[in-house]
Amino acid sequence: MLVKNDFNDLDPQKEPLEEELEEIKEYHFHVYFFQDNKKSAEAAVALREKILELTKKGFFHPVPYEIVNYEPRGSYEVWCPKEHFSRVYSWFLLHRGDLNVLVHPLTKEQAKDHSDRAVWMGASCPLDINKLIPVLRKTPRQYPDLGLGYSAPTDN
Repeated sequence: MLVKNDFNDLDPQKEPLEEELEEIKEYHFHVYFFQDNKKSAEAAVALREKILELTKKGFFHPVPYEIVNYEPRGSYEVWCPKEHFSRVYSWFLLHRGDLNVLVHPLTKEQAKDHSDRAVWMGASCPLDINKLIPVLRKTPRQYPDLGLGYSAPTDN
């Protein structure tokens, strides 16, 4: 049985759907490790070194290294614009080893982004999301100088 799809019926002059305006354009990948466990810490550092090397080649983007106040373990994050999401997600799936990785969108709703909208590679880790701002005034835009994600040029 053939099913009609509406993709061929799209009108380029039509106003964008609300869902299209709500598109998520930036993500974080948080890599977790036990700071006091030599094997875990070494694996995290080795993975980060690979990421930094790939950053120099343009595969990844800036990688802050700091303990974030809502995370009880050692961690670092990798920022990812939507333009590179598939590539970065695939890379982490193949290279994270035994490390746990939290993937979440960047929207105005920080608490939801780190809980209801988050996915884990590996085991999940407890987060103290009470330290997050439930709703920001503006959608976060990271590394606007790269012109990607929320900072990408628009056709409007």
